[in-house]
Amino acid sequence: MGKLGIVQVEVSTRCQLSCLMCPKFQFKDEWISKDMDMEIFHSIPFKKFRYAHLQGWGEPLLNPNIGEMIETARKHCSVGLTTNGILIDRHLEDVLKLDLLAVSIASADAEEHMAIRGCRLEKLKENIKLVSEQRDREPKIVIATMMLKNTVEQLPDIVDLAHECGADEVIANNMDYIPSEQLVGMEVFGSSPDPGVLEQIKKAEKKANELGINFVAKPVKLEEALVCAEDPIKNCLITVDGRIAPCVYLHLPTRSEYISRYFRGRKTKVPKLYFGHVSEFNRVWKEEYRRFREIFERRLQTRYQSLPLNIPDLPDVCKTCYKAWSV
Repeated sequence: MGKLGIVQVEVSTRCQLSCLMCPKFQFKDEWISKDMDMEIFHSIPFKKFRYAHLQGWGEPLLNPNIGEMIETARKHCSVGLTTNGILIDRHLEDVLKLDLLAVSIASADAEEHMAIRGCRLEKLKENIKLVSEQRDREPKIVIATMMLKNTVEQLPDIVDLAHECGADEVIANNMDYIPSEQLVGMEVFGSSPDPGVLEQIKKAEKKANELGINFVAKPVKLEEALVCAEDPIKNCLITVDGRIAPCVYLHLPTRSEYISRYFRGRKTKVPKLYFGHVSEFNRVWKEEYRRFREIFERRLQTRYQSLPLNIPDLPDVCKTCYKAWSV
């Protein structure tokens, strides 16, 4: 049997920012801020996975052991993380050992970026250049941005920013988790894609091609997926306290046992979903988690059926998650 896919590891749920679209900002009164300890981290079977992404709901570079964590994981698989970028200069030696470094940028406009993320854009640009200008650097540098109604026109400018900073790729994500009513309507996806959004994506693609940068925009049309991009068949999340979950969308580091989210404009609530502790990974993967994965395996098998298709229903906890609808 070959290696599994991706293990996402929530090494910290702390963050020094309060971004408007982040659940940490929306649920600040019940947020649990903590770092993963090394005992839990060492129990993660990295050798079983192809890639480890050291980030969940929080800023990974705040964990005081992040250097040791990167060193430990990279002995067994490729390693990357997503960061708000503020502490890159303080962790340059550690960051240079990564295979992938993704930096979150809200806008190419400094004032708009400050309004959304609460940090200086110029500082992030300086830190990205610090990595890109290193001789024989290892990590692929990705600028990760979120397409919102009020920022999507910035996509071509973000490609320019990426080129200026020496980044290799721009990924335009969707606001696929909407934690509050105030954010409803800011998403750019829908049953019928907005022509204006598609035009900005095309402009960004054209600019990226001219500058020699890879550009990826997530789909903006809602269509039920047989298996979402998180792919629980091969991947999983290890939470900050060591629990095994299918993905970050079925886990939040809050005191509530439920996840509140808005789907198609309506508030919904689903229970958090965990399958045991990472210290018992082999048993959990083969038993409790296997039953959840089999639902998606059966859905995937319908690709080979002759019509009419008989597609098993999504798990109830996934039906109101936008990732299950391809965005």
